[in-house]
Amino acid sequence: MKRLIKFFLFGIFFSLTGCKVFCLDSIPYVISGDFVMEEDSLDYEICGVDFFLINQSDKDIRKINIVFFLFDQDGEPAYECRNKISVVTELDIDAGESCNFIMSLDDFMNVIPSDLLLVDYLYLAEIEYEDGSVWQDPLGLIAFK
Repeated sequence: MKRLIKFFLFGIFFSLTGCKVFCLDSIPYVISGDFVMEEDSLDYEICGVDFFLINQSDKDIRKINIVFFLFDQDGEPAYECRNKISVVTELDIDAGESCNFIMSLDDFMNVIPSDLLLVDYLYLAEIEYEDGSVWQDPLGLIAFK
């Protein structure tokens, strides 16, 4: 009887989360990000993240909430800033299009990093589309390195 209950509960859990976790066709974007520190940048004074975003949906993006974590070269949380960074930014990307953009991390830094940091567990927690609809992944079930 206990096996039957466990199987039933697993079935309910899978049906509620399975499509969100396992259907790659439902992911409306692909994103990558690299930490950058260049002396003559117009986008930041200390450092930033260079993003590449592909809008895989059939809707135009108006605003996104980017979430990511920064680590040092040893894989430890970065001490130079908060480890988890979440930023809402307005960004116009047409359906099926891609774009590059650099986001400044100057406001998040406590000290100037001595080495490049690593961007990991990068995801969009929310996408707001031009038509007013919203796609959400607040827990980062779909994350990129």
